[in-house]
Amino acid sequence: MNIQEFLKDKLETNQTVLTEFESKELLKQIGIPIPNHRLSSSKEETISAAKDIGFPLVLKLIAEDIVHKSDTGAVILNIKTETEVVKAFDELMQIPSQKEKMISVQKMADEPITELIIGMTTDAQFGPALMFGIGGILVELLEDVSFRIAPITEYDAKEMIHEIKGFPILDGYRGKPKADLNAIVETLLKISELVTKHEEINEMDLNPVFIYDKGLICVDARIILRKPDTEE
Repeated sequence: MNIQEFLKDKLETNQTVLTEFESKELLKQIGIPIPNHRLSSSKEETISAAKDIGFPLVLKLIAEDIVHKSDTGAVILNIKTETEVVKAFDELMQIPSQKEKMISVQKMADEPITELIIGMTTDAQFGPALMFGIGGILVELLEDVSFRIAPITEYDAKEMIHEIKGFPILDGYRGKPKADLNAIVETLLKISELVTKHEEINEMDLNPVFIYDKGLICVDARIILRKPDTEE
């Protein structure tokens, strides 16, 4: 994937919200780990993908007009058999959508130390701003996040991590393993470089990112585009 060409093609067809599958494929290009996943459009393809990837699995409905999948029931977790794959496929395909519907078959990630959010928004005055914090479904409730204007340095990334109130969770809270802080730093730097280089990216939301004692994995992602100022 040539990222520049990919973004250009999307904007030329007026697609400004990338699907989860597209967002994660883009992240994969810059070296951010994602679960093994395959896109399918039929029951047969979905079963074949499930066998190739291996159980346990997650099945998600992918459509351009379905952004918040958990709100619409478009995610089915911990699928362990071919029978459950068929049942999940039928359930997901019944969810209403005005766009083409596909199924993303994903390897279910191991239980993390905690869930993180890594995001980016575009400030009208300062440009791209990175966000980091404790993620998952509690992100809006806790509002425990830190921000920096991109591009950031390694020092900035480390500051962002230590600033949040939930840092003790990453530092071996109550006997839990210590999180791989270097993996978080590397991910923040990769996102910083991406959004600095490609001004077409208007927003990013990597949530949740599962963090472990060794490495991390981006379980869900959303990227929103805008036409660069030079083209307006």
